Amino acid sequence: MLLLSLLYLEMKKLALSLLVLVGTCLAILSSAQESKKRLQAGRLYKAGEALHAPRLGFISKVPEGWQGVLPRETEVFMLTTTSTSVYGEIYMFGTEKNDIQSMREAWVKGFDLTDNIKLKATNPTVTDDILMGEVVLAGDKVNGGNRGFAVARCNPSGPCVTVLAIMPKQFYDEISKSALEALKLSSFEPPSNVSPYANFDWKEFLSDKDFFAYAYVEGASKDNRVQLCRDGSFTANITKKGWMKDQHPEYNGRLSGQWTVDGVGEQTTLHLTFTKKKGLEPLDFVLNIEDEKIFVNGERYFTGASTKCK
Repeated sequence: MLLLSLLYLEMKKLALSLLVLVGTCLAILSSAQESKKRLQAGRLYKAGEALHAPRLGFISKVPEGWQGVLPRETEVFMLTTTSTSVYGEIYMFGTEKNDIQSMREAWVKGFDLTDNIKLKATNPTVTDDILMGEVVLAGDKVNGGNRGFAVARCNPSGPCVTVLAIMPKQFYDEISKSALEALKLSSFEPPSNVSPYANFDWKEFLSDKDFFAYAYVEGASKDNRVQLCRDGSFTANITKKGWMKDQHPEYNGRLSGQWTVDGVGEQTTLHLTFTKKKGLEPLDFVLNIEDEKIFVNGERYFTGASTKCK
């Protein structure tokens, strides 16, 4: 492969605060501001989609001719070109509070990007508030047929954003220009450590969802599946076998009723009232969202689109 095929895997090991968008951002910044959206792991971002990294106070936009993703359980956002005539990869990540001159000194001396890759800049320059320069990557897993370019900019309130572009030698001018232009046209705001789920809308999230959990242990099993419809109704199919049958045995089989949920945020309470089976007391469940995972009374649940809600 012409590119550093293993660089992505190596950079997954970096202890960075957050990685944010990079690329050629040729759109007006105000449009990115209007539709800024917190970066989400596992989602493919296409050209024109706005992103927001609150912990860095960084705002940007997916450029034309690029697409990117922040893989789950990593802190490295990678963009690749969608062009068939120009090829390159750009990685972008945040660092803790720093300043441009200190970063320049570190680049000149060289530093370990990962355990296996060392980065050193050749004559980096600072123009206005942007540090940039060609970089040489050294290490056993580095492809000598590539060139590298790095550019960095710091939020006046602290955190910095670094862009690292890797490309075949013949595409150096195009890819490095894209990386620089993107950072020039990005913007900063005061960093915020507000939870990504501070405004999580549980009602909207749960509406028309298939909500389910499975448990299989020696001597017992259970299969809980609840269809939560937008009109406030629900149907459930609860199957318990073995010793689990003794856990609230009255709540078993096919059930139906009404559901409500409290407010927004990382945690909420789901209320179920039953209408089909007489004598069943209402149930309340504490729901939490953490790292894009849903927990019900501490037990992991999964969601999918309901096929039974109208």
